[in-house]
Amino acid sequence: MQIFLTGKKSIFEEIVDSISSYIDSGILSEGDKLPSVRELALSLSINPNTVARAYDELIEKKYVTSIPKKGVFVGAIKKSGTEEEFKTLAKKYMDNGLSKDKMIKLINEADGEDKK
Repeated sequence: MQIFLTGKKSIFEEIVDSISSYIDSGILSEGDKLPSVRELALSLSINPNTVARAYDELIEKKYVTSIPKKGVFVGAIKKSGTEEEFKTLAKKYMDNGLSKDKMIKLINEADGEDKK
């Protein structure tokens, strides 16, 4: 796991965004241990308080969990709400007679792949 600081956001936000992206994309899995606050602060040449604040935010958002004397670990990963919402809507439309082929065509049109 590498975190690149771009300067487009605060350092704290960039750490939160990077780690949450790694978790959302599956690069980090449930139970994976994150670097200690001190290790990450040293590798990024930043104040440890900034890393601690980022970890606190990730804990609050339930991306990670902290186990005293053990470290910070990726928490139970939930499926994206967006994916679940899409599945629910897709099932609803199929139940109402919209075919899979028609749905795929509509998705391609929305994505600009099927311009005619």
